[in-house]
Amino acid sequence: MFSNKQYLLPRILIGVLALVMAAFTIPAYGNPLSNPGLASLTGESALLGGTAGAFLGRQLTLILIALIGVVVGHRYLVMMGGFAMMFMNGHDAIFMGLMGGPAFAAGAGLLFAVIAAIAIFLVWRKPEVA
Repeated sequence: MFSNKQYLLPRILIGVLALVMAAFTIPAYGNPLSNPGLASLTGESALLGGTAGAFLGRQLTLILIALIGVVVGHRYLVMMGGFAMMFMNGHDAIFMGLMGGPAFAAGAGLLFAVIAAIAIFLVWRKPEVA
């Protein structure tokens, strides 16, 4: 059995990132344009059956992966959750920066990606002990 306190700081970091992302993702199912990444969509692409739905589905899936890693606490699950947060936020930051999205959203995405990378590094450098 693994210690539940192992990797506590990385799990807290990843958990906070996932909860903040969930706070922006879950309400967007009611109004997709309330999400900063979807605010500029129009027409059918702004509907849940189009681009907005695919974007929100991807976000929610990665958030759930991160939360599973945080709750279970096993080394590779925590690292996968951190990667999910790093990939999603880094990807969004790059595209929001390149496509002229809101600067605050691109900056927050970059900050979240860096925090997730730090959490992954903290887990990676410390081997799992039973």
